[in-house]
Amino acid sequence: MAAVARAGRVDVVREAAALTAYQVGKYEEALREVRAVRRLSGTDSLRAVEADCERAAGRPLKAIEIIEQTDFSTLDLAEQVEVIIVGSAARADLGENAAALVMVDDALAQLPKGTDEYLTGRLLSVKADRLRELGREEEAAEIEANLPEEIEESVIFDLEEIVESDFDNLRSDLRGCSVTLTSAYDVALYDLDGVCYRGTDPIEYAAESIEKAREAGLVDVYVTNNASRTPKQVAKKLKGLGINADPGHVMTAALDIVGIMEGDLEPGAKVLVVGGDGLKEAVSEAGFEVVKTAAEEPAAAVQGWASDVDWAQLSEVAYAVNNGARYYASNLDASLPTEVGFALGNGALAAAVIECTGRRPFAGGKPFPGIYRKAAALVSEDAKVLSVGDRLETDIQGARSARIPALHVLTGVHGPRDVVMCQSNQRPSFVGLDLRALDASHPQPRHHTDGAWSCGTSEPVHVDRWGNIFIGEEELTTDSSLTLDHYRALLAAAWEKLDAGHRVKCPQFQVVPNEEGNNIIPLPEPEFDEEAADDEDQDLFEENEAESDLDEELADEADLDDELLDDEDDDNDEVDD
Repeated sequence: MAAVARAGRVDVVREAAALTAYQVGKYEEALREVRAVRRLSGTDSLRAVEADCERAAGRPLKAIEIIEQTDFSTLDLAEQVEVIIVGSAARADLGENAAALVMVDDALAQLPKGTDEYLTGRLLSVKADRLRELGREEEAAEIEANLPEEIEESVIFDLEEIVESDFDNLRSDLRGCSVTLTSAYDVALYDLDGVCYRGTDPIEYAAESIEKAREAGLVDVYVTNNASRTPKQVAKKLKGLGINADPGHVMTAALDIVGIMEGDLEPGAKVLVVGGDGLKEAVSEAGFEVVKTAAEEPAAAVQGWASDVDWAQLSEVAYAVNNGARYYASNLDASLPTEVGFALGNGALAAAVIECTGRRPFAGGKPFPGIYRKAAALVSEDAKVLSVGDRLETDIQGARSARIPALHVLTGVHGPRDVVMCQSNQRPSFVGLDLRALDASHPQPRHHTDGAWSCGTSEPVHVDRWGNIFIGEEELTTDSSLTLDHYRALLAAAWEKLDAGHRVKCPQFQVVPNEEGNNIIPLPEPEFDEEAADDEDQDLFEENEAESDLDEELADEADLDDELLDDEDDDNDEVDD
């Protein structure tokens, strides 16, 4: 990896990385390096390694497809033998033991005379395995008894100390977790819209991921800034989307703001409520008297989002606030994601009242820490809690303010570029494509001594002095796609530069699973205009000629100055005499 960081466009370096990753069982990383070698060298010399990595990853059909597409005429004999061995093993993986044996027999029959005993022995050893799988134990034992003596393999010593010398101790805001998040935490605080569903549509993998995490012991709690629904209504909606939520594990912005009001107002005080059933129920169950107009002289007015909030209701809030009532808002989200786009959120509605009264409300919900602490307290005061969200300025910022690690998923409002360029108080601790990230480990980004960052199976990522982002040797461009590990390394690299006050120029890009590999869109080559180039060369020639003439004039003036100074020195000498 240290060599790849410094010479990523040299094919033999990438080949060494591929073979080493293959030997230590990092098959996805080996596949990535094999493909890099093919791009750089234009050869299929690592075809056997590529097919065997697919086998090891549980994809024997893919391995067979690779072998069938291989042009054996481009491979030397040793490479051909290795490809046959992998193909035979892939057939055996599929239970096609007879076909696997035929492949080896055909290869042995075609070996030229004088073939190296090592290659013959490799095929015979595999033939013995195939025979044994078919129950032909005696034939297998006979072959093994006559195998040529095996040459002792070289020992590869532990080079960890050398590899580690390429890294320093600089750490990123992005954390690592060597086990799955479901194993590392006790409680998950899930945001709803953008994480569990989008409007009325379920989000792919959400229901099954939450259920799998629950079975592994991760308690699910749901935290939402939407104050219009009661906990029972929230749980009912989730159940309709395949998520079996407990109403007792739902924390809404309505419950949060009412908790704040209980500390401010007298018990049984009149409260003007504008919002949905969730807010009205929370205010009523807290013991306050719910009123509908400012004429009833409420001690406070509380506003939450609901689809039927209109001018008349907002005006009642304004009347009450102007008459001296305390002003509360369940949350201040400016927008609300729907199936067709972003609608007005409670913050946008509150802006009308603020403009009219000049008073800002006491707000609950995200990004304030109280709602997270109340949500965690629904389960336990001492549990290890993880927050999961899609919005940076609410979900992630709120979790950070409550000192809770946050997982950001790319299924809602904010995309990967937003995360790269976000403010430091909105940075997640972990990132993932969707809720499947709960059942995965998260490699720690590591800082190289040359200033680059890498993570997991990624190539080194760095930001140059002009703010351009490079993935290995390739510059990141608009509409490129990066693997998840490259995305993590990019976050670490960009955040380091931003924290140092440097500019980062990050285009829009996509994130894909690690196994899909990067797709960096190359920058277009500048068009070469020969006539324009000739004109430019002529302009440069004339400019240089003009500078040469100017230099000669300046030189003549310098000679004249020297003569004048000599005359002055002679005059001074005469005066001294």
